[in-house]
Amino acid sequence: MNTLMEAARAAAKLAEKYGADDSAIAVSRSRGVDIEWRDGKVERVQERTRRSLGASIYVDGRYSASSTNDLRPSALDAFIAEAVANTRLLEPDPHRGLPDPERYAGRAEVDLDLADPEWAKMDGAGRRALAERLEALARDGADDLPIVSVAASVGDNHGQSARIHSNGFEGEREGTSSGYSVAITVKDEDGRRPLGWAYSYRRHRADLDPPAQIAARARQKAAAQLGAGRVKTGRYRVVVENRAMPRLLGAFLAPLSGPALQQRRSLWEGKLGEQIASPVLTLHDDPHRPRGLSSALWDGDGFATHRRPIIEGGVLATYLIDQYYARKMAVEPTGGSTHGLDWAYGDRGLDALIADVDEGVLIDRFLGGNSNQTSGEFSFGCAGRMIRGGQLAEPVAEINLAGNLATLFTRLIEVGDDPDPNRSSRCPSAVFDGLQLGGA
Repeated sequence: MNTLMEAARAAAKLAEKYGADDSAIAVSRSRGVDIEWRDGKVERVQERTRRSLGASIYVDGRYSASSTNDLRPSALDAFIAEAVANTRLLEPDPHRGLPDPERYAGRAEVDLDLADPEWAKMDGAGRRALAERLEALARDGADDLPIVSVAASVGDNHGQSARIHSNGFEGEREGTSSGYSVAITVKDEDGRRPLGWAYSYRRHRADLDPPAQIAARARQKAAAQLGAGRVKTGRYRVVVENRAMPRLLGAFLAPLSGPALQQRRSLWEGKLGEQIASPVLTLHDDPHRPRGLSSALWDGDGFATHRRPIIEGGVLATYLIDQYYARKMAVEPTGGSTHGLDWAYGDRGLDALIADVDEGVLIDRFLGGNSNQTSGEFSFGCAGRMIRGGQLAEPVAEINLAGNLATLFTRLIEVGDDPDPNRSSRCPSAVFDGLQLGGA
């Protein structure tokens, strides 16, 4: 990665040469390959190779952000010169500026193990063979399913980056990711075509779930949707499957952001230190998890990352405010993003959570909808299965889950022990009591 850091340093020197007071330069390159396979043949192959340089320029209280993918010395010189000149034309913004260098200190000395040394061993023939195998596994033993189509995808990516701030920050990163998925479309008796889908996604290829497991999961999801009806409108005990939970959690945490708070669009404004969720909910930002999908030693401002509480026992412990919005709000920055979540997990899996529900609904997927960060009102489409006597019963679809984020997680009564390894949020399955569902 020395070449990337050298390019970043060269650009920073050019910014200084052309009169910038400060600059932040980020240089990156990546290569990724995706293959999509459908019903016995390749549908699409895409190779992505990118190289770019982004420059944040600060001149006389003014700020601009520009990018280029032409890193030739002559082109870079002209790019930086123009960026500095254009910045002088903008209106001043007193809140823009590089962070206090002291916030760069304290970076953890840990190996996050984000780059798979085996990444380059997968070639085009291997990807094609794996995609073909995934389809065969999906169809194997599916004679009773009215299959319309089977699609499989295989993809991987390798990225490197270097970043430098003119007031002392330097950092380099390297990471890989690999994944595959299977989607099975079936034909229902009423003409609908439900889709059963499953996937696995990791930093290291060796950590992926076995292909046979992914294919079987997709087949089960497809079969479970046949003959879906609707729920009777009312309040239910609801179990939300781990892979569906990020939809609820994302809406719940979004109002913690600096922009929402500064623009007075957050229902959590003024709630720091108050109970906003059930005591069952405890979340920590966990940025140093080895092989974590969002693990990082520093954030977008260059601040060293640390494990920190977001919600403890249902009590709001911090907001997510970056450097810029902290200055606009005249508060201390707390970091504008999370880098992988760690929950206070329970001690039971999804099957055990379902077994305790006499009458309720399992939500295993969300299908659109929206939420309002200011009022907290939300409405999400979803689907899943009825639960009767602790057992999964008939499938249900076209459900509407509605309510208010201010009370949604106060109805949380249990979380499972099954964090989803395919998402940085690592959500477990969870049980809510008394959620409003609309149907027929």
